[in-house]
Amino acid sequence: MIHRIYHRVLLCLFLASPAAAETCDIDLAAIQARIADLDPRYGTVLSDIRCDAPTIPAHQLLCLSAETAGDGLWQMARLDTLAWVYAYENATGSAVDLATPPMDNGFIATRDACTDVDCLCAVLMDHTNGSLGGTSPYGQ
Repeated sequence: MIHRIYHRVLLCLFLASPAAAETCDIDLAAIQARIADLDPRYGTVLSDIRCDAPTIPAHQLLCLSAETAGDGLWQMARLDTLAWVYAYENATGSAVDLATPPMDNGFIATRDACTDVDCLCAVLMDHTNGSLGGTSPYGQ
């Protein structure tokens, strides 16, 4: 119960912020299509973010996005996770354990340092572009 109230309070604060009104300028359908392309192989890869009680501002924003219809920030993060594992396998030429894939710790530190939506958008777009190149749904 307290967890739900905590999320609702954060959601109200999030929705009241100017950054929330301008969630990333993205083509959500293109992101969803790219996720669908990667999902057959990488669908079991989980996010490194746990939303049961997020304490890091970047995680709070992403977790709230997962609960907000039409907000594509969580889906951007989902695509980025799948894209990273895809790129890692392509770069190394070997399959990884999808239950515990290697993560890009440098990227995670950069992402987790974000305190607003604009930062998260920029970091996620840049990392996804690096992983997917010309097949990324974001402009290069």
